[in-house]
Amino acid sequence: MERFSSSTERPPSRVAPGAQIVLLALLLTASALAGCGRMYLDRRPQVRGGVVAAPPVPIQAARTGSLWRDNVSANFPFSDVKARYPGDLITIVVSEDASGSKDAETATKTKTTVTASIAEFFGFPQQLQKHHPNINPNALIAADTDREWDGQGTTNRHGKLSALMSAQVTEVAPNGNLWIEGEKIVSVNHEDQHLVIGGWVRPEDVDAQNQVLSSRVALGRIDFYGIGVVGMKQRPGWGYWLMDLVWPF
Repeated sequence: MERFSSSTERPPSRVAPGAQIVLLALLLTASALAGCGRMYLDRRPQVRGGVVAAPPVPIQAARTGSLWRDNVSANFPFSDVKARYPGDLITIVVSEDASGSKDAETATKTKTTVTASIAEFFGFPQQLQKHHPNINPNALIAADTDREWDGQGTTNRHGKLSALMSAQVTEVAPNGNLWIEGEKIVSVNHEDQHLVIGGWVRPEDVDAQNQVLSSRVALGRIDFYGIGVVGMKQRPGWGYWLMDLVWPF
């Protein structure tokens, strides 16, 4: 049985392969631009170390479908993979060696001699001698003072700390400086050793291995302390502390 197509029917339209590629590229570009534009919405500045820092860039690639994220260092083929965005990790080379010494010496000496007599004062010395025969008006006041004080003081302090730890970039200042925070806990036999670090780091001070010296950390705070049995034995008891507080000598 023969079938005849109506003259009003049209064959399905076809798009050239080249046009399909161009259309797909335009759609991908628009999607990427839209995703990048939404990444900078709802950002509030924060203050870190006295500097107003740029708020972190949220990771929205998985939620928005954006193919490009400018807050990932690996997306830049012509730059080293170094920490430069919130969430990036950076290695801190802690090398602190500080020492101080101060001497003070003070010596004072004072000697004072005072002698006073009243021969005539409206007859008052004579009246005083009449009632008190032992009083000599010519030697009413005689005082001798000799004071000597010698003080010496010496203070010395030396500290050394070496460690290697990783920290995280939490904020980025408008000038590009990075606010880093990190904490490392090592536990041995129920004794915890805490190493905490924080401060501002210049991107120029981060080397190609993504490391920065602790001496390059501005407004830095490095804490190294222990919590446990050994740490408890390093502190006196509360009774000794109370006695040392109220003891006057």
